[in-house]
Amino acid sequence: MVIIINTKIKIAILILFSFSSSISWITGLILANINFFILSLVLLLIVLPYTLKNFNEFQEFFTKRNGKVIEDERANYINEKAGNMGFGITLAINIYLGVAILTLRNIYPQYSIIAYVLFLLVIISIIIYKIATLYYKKRYS
Repeated sequence: MVIIINTKIKIAILILFSFSSSISWITGLILANINFFILSLVLLLIVLPYTLKNFNEFQEFFTKRNGKVIEDERANYINEKAGNMGFGITLAINIYLGVAILTLRNIYPQYSIIAYVLFLLVIISIIIYKIATLYYKKRYS
């Protein structure tokens, strides 16, 4: 027996789980309690597959109202440009922090590992970005 759930109810469930996850995460940070943080991760692991399974339905719900499109290609283009700029700025900050920490390695040798981790994160991020770019160029070309 398959139960068909209305899109609005699915959205309500998604918002409820997301809100609960956020509240437990923030509470865990404020109270320095790992149990709230673990609860947040569990809720996230519950909501993530549900969101991915119903992604197209959610996307259609949030981009159309009464059959009218409220989001078009311009919004996607703006989001893409803003995302690229935010990604670039984040990479630049990580690189600058890594260089600054490495510059101070003679004074603070215990922090050198942080610089190497930042550089590794930058390299991994660039690799993931390039793979995703190649994938989407191939898919949409």
